[in-house]
Amino acid sequence: MTAESSTPEKPAPGRTADGRRKSYRVVRDEQHAIVREELLERFGEDGRIDAHEDPIRWRRAIRTNPMTGTVYRVVVAVLGLALVVTGLPLVPLVGPGWAIIFIGLFLWSTEFMWARRVTQFVKAEVKAFEQYTRALPWKWKLPLLCISVVFGWVCFWLALTITGIPGWLPDQMEDFLLQVPGIDLIPPR
Repeated sequence: MTAESSTPEKPAPGRTADGRRKSYRVVRDEQHAIVREELLERFGEDGRIDAHEDPIRWRRAIRTNPMTGTVYRVVVAVLGLALVVTGLPLVPLVGPGWAIIFIGLFLWSTEFMWARRVTQFVKAEVKAFEQYTRALPWKWKLPLLCISVVFGWVCFWLALTITGIPGWLPDQMEDFLLQVPGIDLIPPR
C-alpha cells in the first residue's frame, strides 16, 4: 500500500505480492484455473454450448431451429476441418500454417465444446508464458529472445532450402538470399 491510497497495490503479472517472481508452474496453474472458471461461468456444470443463449442473434436463430442447426454444425465441422487440413502442410513451409490451424480450431470452438476446451488451454498456456517471461530479468530475457530469433531463422532457412526462393520476392531480396548457403532459386530434386 502507498501512503496516498488505502487500497492494496495489485502485484505485477508473474510476481507475488511482495514482488518475488513466481515459478512457471504456479503462473501456469493460475492461468488454467482462470480458464476453467471462465468455461464454468459461460457454459455451466454440464459444459454445453446452449443454442438459446448464443450472444450472436443470426447464429442463435440458425442454431435454435433443429433442421438448420444440424446443417450449420455440419458446415462448421467441414469448414473447420478444411482449414486445419490446409494449415497442416503450411506449418513447415513459409506461410501462415499455425494461423490457419488456429482459425479452424476457433471456428470449431463456436459449436463444439472439445474445441472450446482446446482453445482455452492454448490461451492459458500463452498467457502463462507471457506473464512468466515478463517477470524475468533482462539477463534471462535476452537469451530467450536470441534463441527465438535463431529458431525462426532456422525454420525460414529450412523452408527455403526445401521450396526454393519464391518468385514474387523483390530482386534485391532474392540476391541477398542467394548468398545464403543451401538456398537456391529452384529446390534440389
